[in-house]
Amino acid sequence: MSEEKKTMVQDELGKRDFLKAMGAGLGAAGLASFIGGPAFAQVDKKGKYVVVITHGGNDPNRAILGLLLAQVAADKGWGKVHVWLTLDGADLAHKKRTDRIDSPIFKKFGNATQLMQKIRDKGGWFGICPPCADYFGASGGDKHEFVELAGGDWMMKNIQDAWVAWF
Repeated sequence: MSEEKKTMVQDELGKRDFLKAMGAGLGAAGLASFIGGPAFAQVDKKGKYVVVITHGGNDPNRAILGLLLAQVAADKGWGKVHVWLTLDGADLAHKKRTDRIDSPIFKKFGNATQLMQKIRDKGGWFGICPPCADYFGASGGDKHEFVELAGGDWMMKNIQDAWVAWF
């Protein structure tokens, strides 16, 4: 392998390692918050939270983690909580599937249906990418009534002044 190629491979590995480390650090901070550990930052004013969930039954650990973090923001009264479901996360909008989506890691917190209800009870809002809803069959009578169709334009507009978590 040429020296130039070796350098490119090393640079790419370095970027991947950096992104993994950042993801692990941010994940640890979020986990400490909802598990009851000390807060890393004091929130003095109410804000807007947008939690984007891109996983469903295909990766229930990520799907449930996203819902748990949305629930933390809602429970703590930090501001308005919006959960936007896209890609495989659209699975969470299908009312016949959410009862079966639970995480072996976070089992004690409940399944997707239970967590979504807790978020709704605290005033949380749920939206879904329209093409994703169609693709996953989360439309018509199979879509939870409380989940609204909201396209990428909704997401782009609403992340302008929000804290965003992407799962």
